[in-house]
Amino acid sequence: MKKIIILVIILQAILVVACIHKEQPTSAKPKGYFRIETPKPEYQKWDSLLPFSFEYSKYAQFSFEEKEPKIYWMDLQYPQYNVSLKMSIFPLKDNLRKLIVNEEKMLMFHVESRKADDILYSDISDTKEKVYGQMYELVGKGAATPLKFWITDSTRYFVSASLYFNFPPNNDSLQPVINYLKTDVLHLIETWKWK
Repeated sequence: MKKIIILVIILQAILVVACIHKEQPTSAKPKGYFRIETPKPEYQKWDSLLPFSFEYSKYAQFSFEEKEPKIYWMDLQYPQYNVSLKMSIFPLKDNLRKLIVNEEKMLMFHVESRKADDILYSDISDTKEKVYGQMYELVGKGAATPLKFWITDSTRYFVSASLYFNFPPNNDSLQPVINYLKTDVLHLIETWKWK
């Protein structure tokens, strides 16, 4: 009888331990993003009657229009990424300083609105082709314009450009695309030639 009582106590203890077993609490998995693959860069030349030429990505769709005499709006659209590089070309009429100051004001807007955490500046200087300017990388998760630049020949034309995503950006997840497009923008600038 003692053996049966001990066996019943052991079975009850096993049953109690089995019922008390705690499951590991489930936790939400961290938010993830799809891996973004970028193609190998390939370029084509854009040349026309306008006073400049450059090379741009074969994956971009190019359009331009003359808004006013000698004022042009150009658009390089990357449909696979839903992003556009928008460029404006202005003739210089003793207004170079004003145009540069306007670019600086636009940059400060991004910082003051707390969309950009930092701005990285790069000088552009090609004395052979007379291409001078600055490129800006706006660092921050919500920066609407992660890349901007302006270039000029300092006597005839001023070009201002900004890269825009056509949706609210999360630049942390878009960094591979931003890096890829930065390569394209640098190539465009390096191949820019005034006529």
